Amino acid sequence: MRRKINFLILPLICLISLSTMAQDNLHIMKMESEMLRLISTNDKDAFMEVTEALKAECQKQGNERLFYVTWGNQSTYEATHQNYMMAEEIADKIADYAEGQNSYWGNYIALHTKAVNALQKQDYNAAEEGFKKAVDFRHKYFPGESAGDDLQELMKIANHRKDQKAGLMYARQIIAEPNVAPIHKGRALFRLSQFAFNQNKKELYDSIYNELQALKASDGIGTVEPVVEVNYQIINGNFDEALRLCEDLSPESRAERMAVIYHRMGNNDKAYEYMAKFKKINDSIVLVSHGNVVASCFVQMNNERMKLEQKMLEDENAKWKQLFLLTLAVAIVVILALVIWQHHRRIKYLEKENAKLEKARQKAEKAFDMKNEFITHITDELRAPLNPIEGFSDILGMKDMELQPEEREELSRHIKDSSKHITKIIDELAELSLYESKKSLPINYTISPNHLCRHMVDAMRPRCKEGVRMFFESELSDDLAVETNHEAIEALLRHLIENSVQYTDKGVITVACSEYGDMVRTSVTDTGVGIPLEQREHVFDTFRELGNNVKLRGLGLPICKAIVKLLGGKIWLDTEYHEGSRFVFDIPHRTKETE
Repeated sequence: MRRKINFLILPLICLISLSTMAQDNLHIMKMESEMLRLISTNDKDAFMEVTEALKAECQKQGNERLFYVTWGNQSTYEATHQNYMMAEEIADKIADYAEGQNSYWGNYIALHTKAVNALQKQDYNAAEEGFKKAVDFRHKYFPGESAGDDLQELMKIANHRKDQKAGLMYARQIIAEPNVAPIHKGRALFRLSQFAFNQNKKELYDSIYNELQALKASDGIGTVEPVVEVNYQIINGNFDEALRLCEDLSPESRAERMAVIYHRMGNNDKAYEYMAKFKKINDSIVLVSHGNVVASCFVQMNNERMKLEQKMLEDENAKWKQLFLLTLAVAIVVILALVIWQHHRRIKYLEKENAKLEKARQKAEKAFDMKNEFITHITDELRAPLNPIEGFSDILGMKDMELQPEEREELSRHIKDSSKHITKIIDELAELSLYESKKSLPINYTISPNHLCRHMVDAMRPRCKEGVRMFFESELSDDLAVETNHEAIEALLRHLIENSVQYTDKGVITVACSEYGDMVRTSVTDTGVGIPLEQREHVFDTFRELGNNVKLRGLGLPICKAIVKLLGGKIWLDTEYHEGSRFVFDIPHRTKETE
């Protein structure tokens, strides 16, 4: 007997342990999401509170990597908000703590964080040195992992310095990294394609273009951008196709690329026309792209203008000449900053719009699948009772078929039962459609939960199978009143009790009421067949097949879910009850009327 008890307790302990682990992981994921949301805000108190809690939870669960990443984010937060001394102090603490714990990952995060902080201060020399150390450290202690994050930053620094050689070197290193992330590889290939185009290296550009296409096909990342497609046609001499593809570009990119195309076609008049359009769109005489033909043309135009001005100002005072050049330099820096800022905003906007479109697409596909599944189940449910009606009707209609009175009575009973089942399905479909079409329900009655539940139990008790008892229990007083929709709350109770009656062959069905804050809590508990653990999340779905050939016939539970939502409450299956099934719902003492 004791061994049997132990065998029962062991799975229960495992189940509780798994449930606890899932809850802990979900808790960490929520805190991590909140940290990433707050890191770009000015709410320092909230950010620090979340990150400290996340660090404590990571230490508790032994999640070393997330612990140090979270700590590093605290330093990055300070640097982002120009609290550089505090940022450095936190980074030093990370390094000291990691050294004391002999944590290679902690030492790597300290190196990476210090490099990021230097980049925030625009100390590119220190940032470059820091990221190089981080790359070497990761290669030494984590040889199977990619250092793409740090190499990506080094490539950005090289591009900022217009160091084409270094940029190419880092891009190639990213591609050669073990287990490199597709997004890092895609960015490196894109950068290499720009260099190849600017240098007019057709074979190199074509090979990079093919790699981008392969990456897009295999991972869905590294999507070939429209400008890459246009450059591909330009460098291969397909100018007509390149002009056609320019229609997919933004106005400023279109004008820029068309100027390049016409320049390569030898039509300099058109090239200068589109250069002027590009200049007007961007409200700038500053170079926006490095190394491309449009940029070269603008350089040439500005140089010519500067020569004319130099001749005109030869007799002018050197002081005025210096002031003019200084003003021009400031204007260039300001305009470049504005262009970069506008470009950054445009990218962010497009990312948000793409995310919205993807979410809408997934929602539409899910709705389409649900509709098809619903239609399939409805068809099956209606076909089941229709088949015996059709068959038994044919038998009753056969003139040469001699049936005994009791046989005719049995066939008629089967036909009536099937007809009732069809009627029940249609009625429930209409009921579900009614509640799902509403946004709220009017308050039309003041009820006593005890009186209503007691009435429903008395009414449903005769439907119980032989040997099944039904009781009502309550912690509420009979004079407690709830203002709600009488028809809806009665339908809710009826469906839940009918569900228990249907699947309980022996034992007890109990309806219970209690008070929970400003809510009235009602539960319907039975000792029936219960619902398998792996199917409980689908219990409120329509026509969902469950284990042991049990099937939720009808739409009772989906109707309950729709009603509770309209009443401003919530309903759930009690997963801690294992003797059968227990459904619980809360409704407020007074439902707010919005119609």
